[in-house]
Amino acid sequence: MGSPVAPQDPHRDKPADCCPVFKSYCQMRRRNIGILPDASSNKLTQYFLVNAKDSNEAERILLDERLGKEQNVAAIIPLRNQNSTHGRVLIRQLLHPSGFPKVLSVNKWSNDTGLANTNDIFPDQMADFYGTKLIGSALQYRPLVDYEIVEGSRVVIPKPSIDINILDAIAYKLNFIYDIVMPADGEYGVLKDDGHWTGVMGDVEFGRANVAIGLVMMQERANSLDHTMMYFMDALTFITAKSPQSAPWQKLIIPFQREMIVEMKVWVCVVVSVCGGVLLYHVFCHIQATISSSHLLDSHASMRILASFLSQSLYGYLWLSAGRVFLGFWFLYAFLVTTHYKTSLTSKLAVPFTPPPLDTLEQLLGSNLKYGVDKIKGAEHQLFSTSRIPLYQRLWRDMQFYNEENSMWMVAEGTFSYISYRSFLLLQMLMHNSNLWRKTDLNHALAYILQGAPHLKNFNAVMWRCVEAGLINKWLYDLYAVYVKEYQDQKSSQEQEDTAVEKDTRLVVFTVNHLQGAFFLFFLGHGCGMLLLFLELLLAPHTASP
Repeated sequence: MGSPVAPQDPHRDKPADCCPVFKSYCQMRRRNIGILPDASSNKLTQYFLVNAKDSNEAERILLDERLGKEQNVAAIIPLRNQNSTHGRVLIRQLLHPSGFPKVLSVNKWSNDTGLANTNDIFPDQMADFYGTKLIGSALQYRPLVDYEIVEGSRVVIPKPSIDINILDAIAYKLNFIYDIVMPADGEYGVLKDDGHWTGVMGDVEFGRANVAIGLVMMQERANSLDHTMMYFMDALTFITAKSPQSAPWQKLIIPFQREMIVEMKVWVCVVVSVCGGVLLYHVFCHIQATISSSHLLDSHASMRILASFLSQSLYGYLWLSAGRVFLGFWFLYAFLVTTHYKTSLTSKLAVPFTPPPLDTLEQLLGSNLKYGVDKIKGAEHQLFSTSRIPLYQRLWRDMQFYNEENSMWMVAEGTFSYISYRSFLLLQMLMHNSNLWRKTDLNHALAYILQGAPHLKNFNAVMWRCVEAGLINKWLYDLYAVYVKEYQDQKSSQEQEDTAVEKDTRLVVFTVNHLQGAFFLFFLGHGCGMLLLFLELLLAPHTASP
């Protein structure tokens, strides 16, 4: 068996010093095409040229399993009843309508004239699979991969999704059929200490599948298996429940600021100013009473100051100049505070305020939420478990692992943050209107995984046409509409009506729920009044009637 032979320079006039058959082939390629096969590829193309004594030896070598993934393999055997300067060129066709590799005679050669015809000795053998069946390994992860599980079987029924649509396009172009199987361990796969993979990656590595679909391109995976071209960029994100809204009755005491600490400072300043105003007003009234012998009770002074916050006029005015200046500025202060309070309260009653959600991984780490990734050990598992970035290492120490259903249930409960990919979490947000997602700055490329496959460039060619045509984004948004409709159809009629009411936010109608604070003050005031009345009746001295 010959060793790989390649020309030194495909554009030189003089062919490389190699096998005479290959010299003749190089001359024809430069004359007819101008370049050698795959000259644009970064990888050096391998050519296996074999001198065999007869067709039986040539067939045995060409069909050797060790050359099973090589396309450019040829053998030269001498023609019968002629000298050794003439021979036939045989190649091995990997894919054949019979379903098995075949040895074909494609050319003749002589030392005097070279190759008899200009046909390409090494045609693209992967342009037609002749109906060959391929096995694809995948996990269900909508909208990337979707299928229907068949009970008792690893083989599933594919359903429309991005990766299935791409695989359908490739199968149609290259003329093959396929089956999709689930990995036995239900994982995407992690790299074990022995250097082998589990899950979907392991299916391809150990030959249980020809291709793995819907995987993220990562260096660890590229070291073991081959990636197709990148066809979709997806950001790693996390999703949390919306921050809970404050109770309607609390809107009476939090109309100024969003943060409770700042809010309490405002109220403390207002209470202190009122107490100071009451004290000063009482002082002015006491001085005025000393001059005119007109006394003012302490309770009356307090009520008059508080009345200014309710836009009430005073029954009596101070005639002292200092007192009038004090009241003038006090009324202006009361007007500004009450106006701001009333406008803020009106807006909060009409438009409920939702505290801002978590927006970065640092905020997530500093919150009281638990967080985690899917237990199927995908790229995010590999990322956090092997990363040298301190933030990711701290996140990994407390990472939790649940399946998709349990993770989303805990997110809805407001106790968990689910870390996954944007396309998946956006779908969850569309179906479960109560959730929000936030994008991080970490993007991943999706690709297919193959093991040293000679049809890699053929897969890439069809994928690139899908990307150029804009089909990936079209399929994505079409699938979103389909999945949301399926989710809505599964709801009961009452749930659908409630969802429609939630979406119609153009008009806000005040209800008893909005006026909780008003009724709270009403009952609080009446309760305090009844309590004071009871105490007065209990503690007041009883005098006998004359």
